[in-house]
Amino acid sequence: MAYVDVPEPVVQPYTAKIKIAYSGICGSDYHIVAGYETPGAPRTYPLTLGHEYCGTIAEVGEGVTNVKVGDRVTALVTVNYCGKCLSCLKGEFYKCAHVQNMGYECDGSMTDYIVVPSAGIFKLPDSVSFEEAAQIEPACVAGNAVLVKADLKPNDTVVVMGAGPIGLLILQFAKLQGAKVIVIDLSTETKKLALAKQFGADYILENDKCDAITEVRKLTLGRGVDYLFECTAVEGCINQASLMVRARGKFIELGITPPEGTSFKFFLLLVMQGIDVLCSFGHLPSMWEKVIELLAEKKINTKDLVTHKFKYTQFEEAFALKGPERVKVLLHP
Repeated sequence: MAYVDVPEPVVQPYTAKIKIAYSGICGSDYHIVAGYETPGAPRTYPLTLGHEYCGTIAEVGEGVTNVKVGDRVTALVTVNYCGKCLSCLKGEFYKCAHVQNMGYECDGSMTDYIVVPSAGIFKLPDSVSFEEAAQIEPACVAGNAVLVKADLKPNDTVVVMGAGPIGLLILQFAKLQGAKVIVIDLSTETKKLALAKQFGADYILENDKCDAITEVRKLTLGRGVDYLFECTAVEGCINQASLMVRARGKFIELGITPPEGTSFKFFLLLVMQGIDVLCSFGHLPSMWEKVIELLAEKKINTKDLVTHKFKYTQFEEAFALKGPERVKVLLHP
């Protein structure tokens, strides 16, 4: 990686230029830097990273009427979708055959300015700060898993495996639905576990200090949980998690596995128990509107996920940062 000068992007009709305020480091950004070659990994270099972002409209192109210079905004991370195929007509732009994902297949948001289609831009309420808005995209990922993939009912029991930013956001969405939530992570992840408690986790299990499978079964009177959201993509955690779900429950995977992939050791058990195995990836544009509304109403909290902020010139320190106090890292010009 390097900090370099690049040409300032030029607006086209029906696009707008955004001056970036913050760009978050996503787990997939760490994967890219580590050389993961998963589907959707960068296809060409050089490439500007980043897809979690917010900022201010700096310029608008011909035909743009929904935003104006000075508006505080965030925007979709997908560009160059055709708008005509079945996926696009259903609003599932990220499934379009022509789509490019910022920071993966085209330049992303870790820069001063980006140009995006105006149709994918969302204005920010005055009550939503830039620090909060920089995490609307990961909040949409979590919202898609809980509100679209799952069908939580009040008093359903949930395990969130992994208390990273996505896991902590899933916890918050599940609590909004009235669920009882068990969060599992390592005892060394002190900041994440403290946030899980702050956000209303009913139980917190330290995976290196207990038999988490047995503890989950005890907490559910031997039955297992109704929903399990697996956010680690660690093979050992996936296998653990598969033993925590009740018969005919739902196992929802969000994690991106290492290049070598993974395997369900207990997959036969999932089949025999009739457990639905679902994968949650991406989000619909409508989820952005929902998340912005929830942020404005202070019903979900992204601000407290931010533990560190660095200037672009400090990118090496930002990407190298590890330890129990790191949750979400933001970069800014």
